[in-house]
Amino acid sequence: MRISFRSSATPIVRPYNAKKIGALLLTLAILLFLPLQARAGDREIVSRSKAVYPEMAKRMKITGSVLLNATVEANGHVKAVNTIMGNGMLAEAAKEAVSKWKFAPTEKETIEEIEIAFP
Repeated sequence: MRISFRSSATPIVRPYNAKKIGALLLTLAILLFLPLQARAGDREIVSRSKAVYPEMAKRMKITGSVLLNATVEANGHVKAVNTIMGNGMLAEAAKEAVSKWKFAPTEKETIEEIEIAFP
């Protein structure tokens, strides 16, 4: 329940949105029950390809970073790449580059958080 005050100091009581609370609780439950090894990062990168700065982004003077999640198989190959945040034009170039990366083999599939900066 949220309480706000008017200038006359009479409290106004408004109920919280049940959908927002439900979504928040579901998100927290998912984060708590995911195995930590599946979310842990910091695998050694064996080979990487450089992201190509898109020509249109250069012309429009778009710069910044793109934050990605890369699902990496146990053998080190990148299985999938998802954009967390960043400009869409830059994100496609970053995803294309990271999908070609090779990581050191491990016992389990992991999710690596990667940031690619564009000048």
